[in-house]
Amino acid sequence: MRLITLTILAIFFFTGAVGRPLAAEPDTVYRQARDAYAALQAAPKKQKFRSEWDKVLRQFVQVYERDPAGPHAGEALFMAGKTLAGLYRVSQVADDAWLAVAMYERVAGEVPASSLGDDALALAAELLETRLAAPEEAYLRYQRIVAQYPRGDQAAQARTRLKALARYAPPPPAAAPPATAPAAAVAVAAKQPTVVAPAVLAPVVTAGSKEARLVGVRFWSNPGYTRVALDLTANVSYTSNFLSADPVENLPPRLFLDIGPASLDPALRAPTVVADGLLRRIRTGVADGGKVRVVLDLESIGEYQIFPLNDPYRVVIDIRGAQTEELKALGPAIQAAPARTDEVAQVLEQRPPPSPPPVLPVAPVLTGLRRIVVDAGHGGKDPGAIGPSGLREKDVTLAMAKKIAERLRATLGCEVVLTRDHDVYLPLEERTAIANKVGADLFISVHANAAPNRQAYGIETYYLNFSKNDKAAAVAARENGTSLKEVTDLELILFDLMANSKINESSRLAAEIQRSLVGRLTGQFDEVRDLGVRQGPFYVLLGATMPSVLVESAFISHPREERRLASSSYHEHAAEAIAEAVQNYARAHKLIAASP
Repeated sequence: MRLITLTILAIFFFTGAVGRPLAAEPDTVYRQARDAYAALQAAPKKQKFRSEWDKVLRQFVQVYERDPAGPHAGEALFMAGKTLAGLYRVSQVADDAWLAVAMYERVAGEVPASSLGDDALALAAELLETRLAAPEEAYLRYQRIVAQYPRGDQAAQARTRLKALARYAPPPPAAAPPATAPAAAVAVAAKQPTVVAPAVLAPVVTAGSKEARLVGVRFWSNPGYTRVALDLTANVSYTSNFLSADPVENLPPRLFLDIGPASLDPALRAPTVVADGLLRRIRTGVADGGKVRVVLDLESIGEYQIFPLNDPYRVVIDIRGAQTEELKALGPAIQAAPARTDEVAQVLEQRPPPSPPPVLPVAPVLTGLRRIVVDAGHGGKDPGAIGPSGLREKDVTLAMAKKIAERLRATLGCEVVLTRDHDVYLPLEERTAIANKVGADLFISVHANAAPNRQAYGIETYYLNFSKNDKAAAVAARENGTSLKEVTDLELILFDLMANSKINESSRLAAEIQRSLVGRLTGQFDEVRDLGVRQGPFYVLLGATMPSVLVESAFISHPREERRLASSSYHEHAAEAIAEAVQNYARAHKLIAASP
């Protein structure tokens, strides 16, 4: 069995969730979490309630979220692991022990320089060996201690345990596992459930004879918004269902998907801890009929939306909701019950009531222009389009996005967040997830166009909608990294996805940007062609809860426009034009005061 890699991406770019108080100093916040832990240890009566443990766990997780590179990052994750291990000692629920293992692994995986990394792995291995009857997994942790911390104080004991567990050493793999995007390890073994009737069927079906396999789970979150992406190796159908909270059984609201026919990667063993105030954790199990079930244990839920994306195949789940004080108080009393019914199986065996229709979360009415997200298209392993002389779209978009951010800050005085500020690969669904996560008021994705016809040139601006012609569909296919057929498949589900999206506002923002770009650049450069405002099914705009546009700033495939795109002067004028357009849009929508 392979080593479980627990890479939690909830805070990939940001050190604190929007809306969370950040005034206290890191030392103070960590000390408060330690004090809460000590107080719980000294209160046996409180230890009987899961809600008390969850409060302490959330405090330690928030210490890490505030500053993943801070002085208390490793300690916070380590103490979160100890909190979960303490919960398990009281509850005797195996899931809690697996959650502790997952949290301990985050110390070594996400804060490798921490002096507690080997201690965390040692505690994870001990739980696996002595409590979870998983010696193969324990062997891998001991092996990792020796490899990653050969001079640490746990190395000698790890070598001793490796000798004792030698018969559990994994055999050499016959083939390398499928490559996937960084993923959080999820799942826990579950009993065979009764499969419920489909509630929502995705408009995608298994392609060819390739087996679909769930190989990873990623998420981005804040207390009011969570996006989860399920990574699969092949296109596959799925159904979704929702279970309301059951106060009698002390069960939280749950959203679950049956995916299949599909298999589950054996490395996905531990549940994913989210603990963001909206989503508690993510679990998986194997259902009847060769299906995989993914269960989202929720703190609360308002609205949700589920949609598939292709190349690579994944299913995206967007959840919005506000945690209430009443829900926080529903921490169930913990009963030590050796002969208990497994919690995962309880979810799988229940026949749910009809699920509420999945809808796109509605963004709140704007009362001012506070925050704009600027997205530099492509990046990392995805170079985007490449010009005749070798100029790469990913380099152009990054340089231009930085200029746009500078001009927006200077012109509007608002906060501007870049989805990337260096050459790094981001999946398309992560980009709008960032915008939703930080509560952005506008989302602007910057690109450079390309066409097989090297004589094509000009500027065009897109917003999310059905493509009106083959050219728009071709642009969407190129930016999505898909075929034209897959763009058509996406349009089959686009109607539901856009039910409450900001189409009108997006079209107005696109018109302002297009008008300003063409007007300003025409005065500075020869032969600027206005290709107008267009619409298309762009993955990068799906699920955005704010006005969102995609700007094709010029054709990198045209020799003259490639030279312009390489020019800092062109970047500067384009940035000024976009900043002016956003200012005009904001004034028209009374998001900022008009000039006296």
